[in-house]
Amino acid sequence: MISSRLLTAVAANAVQKRSISVIAGPARVRIPKAEKFILTGILVASWITVPGWVLAHMKQYRGLEK
Repeated sequence: MISSRLLTAVAANAVQKRSISVIAGPARVRIPKAEKFILTGILVASWITVPGWVLAHMKQYRGLEK
């Protein structure tokens, strides 16, 4: 009895209401192409570093290298 009331109350409050504002149009502040290029390079390098490290040291992780 109590659990069904609690479940009903929780289910009623579980519905989320969204408030979305969409602004279409050009950006207010222009970001220079050089800055985009540098930041993209940093992002790609950070994505590649960890898998590259793991692949480079795969023999050590498997215990094949002494």
